[in-house]
Amino acid sequence: MTVTAIETGKARMKTAQRLGREGRSGIGRKIDIFRDHNWVEPMPIFAYLIEHPEGRFLVDTGDTWRNSVPGYLPDWNPFFKQVQIKVAPAEEIGPRLSAMGIDPARDIAAVILTHMHHDHTGGLDHFPHNRILVTRESWQASRGFSGKMAGCLPQRWPIWLRPELIDFTGPAIGPFAASYPITRDGSIALVPTPGHATGHASVIVRTPDLVYFLAGDATYAEADLRAERPDGVTFDPALSRRTLRAIKEFCAAEPTLLLPAHDPGVPQRLAERLVF
Repeated sequence: MTVTAIETGKARMKTAQRLGREGRSGIGRKIDIFRDHNWVEPMPIFAYLIEHPEGRFLVDTGDTWRNSVPGYLPDWNPFFKQVQIKVAPAEEIGPRLSAMGIDPARDIAAVILTHMHHDHTGGLDHFPHNRILVTRESWQASRGFSGKMAGCLPQRWPIWLRPELIDFTGPAIGPFAASYPITRDGSIALVPTPGHATGHASVIVRTPDLVYFLAGDATYAEADLRAERPDGVTFDPALSRRTLRAIKEFCAAEPTLLLPAHDPGVPQRLAERLVF
């Protein structure tokens, strides 16, 4: 098995989104983002390709160049003015996979979504014939007006999108009370990591000598996880901190590569097999 990081453009966010101020509630952290005038350096938007004997699996789809089209991001929602997304057409996940000799619509056994924020679902159009997996809780929370307010773009999803909804009915994995096996051999599994978004999930990939923890946006960077610092997006800082502690406990228990969706350290970590 192999795990490959595929960059699909860059995201720039406020410093208050990257790390929330200690002691602030979920609402207070949102207010801090709007008040903040400082921006972090552009961060990568990663999707992850898992090549397994049962097929190729893609975790998240990155974002789309259409962010640059006036009106694509709704002007009425101030959330979208707090993030800058820059994706060239050739940087979308479809062209990226094609450049690797992979037909995105035919050669991917399943697309696994950690959550439904726009920078993780923007490439869904490239996968009309594929299984799409997402937690039931994430799907329900991302629809309608409340989903639009929370950073999702259900009005931009493909009209054919009917994902398979996942409930965590599988066995506990380490500190995670339940799981959902993706492959028959159980070497790829989904675990609940809520906090950044309702129903957020992470993907565990277990190989004979190494474990990969694909964290989505449960944390933005390994340093943030080590310090157990929730971001500014979380709706429940206490829940996010419990999730961070669970991930940290899991990663410390055996040789594990931590792979968040926006961590600039990912390429080096993968190339040098730098475990947590």
